[in-house]
Amino acid sequence: MDFLDPKKQRAHAIRIMVGYVLIGIALILTTIILLYQAYGFGVDRSGKVIQNGLVFVSSTPNPAKIFVNGQRYKDDTNARLLLSSGQYTIELQREGYRNWKRAVTVEGGSVERFDYPFLFPTKLQTSSVKGYAKLPSLVTESPDRHWLLSQSTVDSGEFDLYDLSKPKDLNKNLKTITLPDSAFTKTQSGAVQSWDLVQWANDNRHVVLKHTFQKNNQSTYEYVLLDTDDTAKSVNLTSAWGTNPTTVELRDRAFDQYYLYDEAAHTVTTATAKEPTPKAYLSHVLAFKSYGDDVMLYVSDETAPEGKANVQLREGDKTNTIRTLPAGSTYLVNLTKYSGDWYVAASAASEGKVYVYQNPVEMLNEQKVSVPVRVLKVPNANYVAFSNNARFIMAENGNSFAVYDAENNKGYAYTLKTPLDSPQVHATWMDGHRILLTSNGKTTVFDFDGANLQTLVDANSAYVPLFDRDYEYVYSIGTANGETQLQKTPLRTANDL
Repeated sequence: MDFLDPKKQRAHAIRIMVGYVLIGIALILTTIILLYQAYGFGVDRSGKVIQNGLVFVSSTPNPAKIFVNGQRYKDDTNARLLLSSGQYTIELQREGYRNWKRAVTVEGGSVERFDYPFLFPTKLQTSSVKGYAKLPSLVTESPDRHWLLSQSTVDSGEFDLYDLSKPKDLNKNLKTITLPDSAFTKTQSGAVQSWDLVQWANDNRHVVLKHTFQKNNQSTYEYVLLDTDDTAKSVNLTSAWGTNPTTVELRDRAFDQYYLYDEAAHTVTTATAKEPTPKAYLSHVLAFKSYGDDVMLYVSDETAPEGKANVQLREGDKTNTIRTLPAGSTYLVNLTKYSGDWYVAASAASEGKVYVYQNPVEMLNEQKVSVPVRVLKVPNANYVAFSNNARFIMAENGNSFAVYDAENNKGYAYTLKTPLDSPQVHATWMDGHRILLTSNGKTTVFDFDGANLQTLVDANSAYVPLFDRDYEYVYSIGTANGETQLQKTPLRTANDL
């Protein structure tokens, strides 16, 4: 009986032990191989060890054919491409649409996501929605891009409200709304009045407008809260406040809470619908931008050294100085949250630089000094804005741009060959990845890094082209047969609508 033989028992135990060791080695090797594969390592056809990177590609509309360095890739968008480190050109093609193309640098072990490519139709078919005897002073849309609001006639308080969720029946669902006489001051006979957008509330129903009119042969203005759902509840805010501020911001984007800025006095006050009398909030303010209910980024010379101004961030009752800028300049400030981090941008136009900070207050608490993550260089920048998804911040002056990508910690600087049409003051964000402007009478769109510039439809540069919720249509003010029109242009082919 072998199990009673000590030698055979020992040999059996050794075989079991060796087996366990071999299994352990196999598991370790398998784990290492999987780990290296996870980090992109592989073996090419020549047996050389290489490190790959992952590239995710999708498109609007989807699917589109993918070409890598001119060669057709096996899959369409949405796709995951495993590419060895190096330089590539990725191009997307779909029948009836213009190609999207860009150079890509793939690093071993990296993951790149190109989920933003937008393919515009090869042919754009524009149609008229409504004609105007005179240019409307106001054409705007709600933040959710559900409602388009335009001035109906230039000499009244009437507005057209279009439901963009029903693009094929715009005129059937057109609603004309009229402000009550108590909500605004009628201009004197024969004088021109105008309406300008101040800010939409986050309920997509209320909008603050600046009404400019003539009184006693003098041009003046007032602020009006228009309730697009029930115009009878519209309010003359200037009358309610008892003062006429230089600029107004909605506090936390709520229609019944306000920040009022007096440029001459350099003060910011607050007011609400329930308590309309303004209350003191900040003094010595040269520029400001609010966020949420209790966060304010502003420039002040109150405690700054002589010849300087401080960029300060107030959260609740706590105020921190982020940076010192030269005095006597035009200031730009903006802030937002992206992926749980605060991003702050501040600039003195005289410096030609926009300083971008990530979590500056945390940095101050830890290091006693705040250091920018990026300095965007644009001479005399006149506009600083975050993209719709808050990932990018753009600094601009005319056709000179600098953009910071918060997700990848990258910066881009470029100058477009196309000019910015007057009276357009600055470009705007079309969405989370594209910038929009009017150049040579055409709507012009390009990616955040200046790539894939596309010329779209005719547009009046005094109006920003507007898009519906799914970016299936663009709405613009143009001219056809000598008539000024609100126009609609599909951004999909007929088969994709």
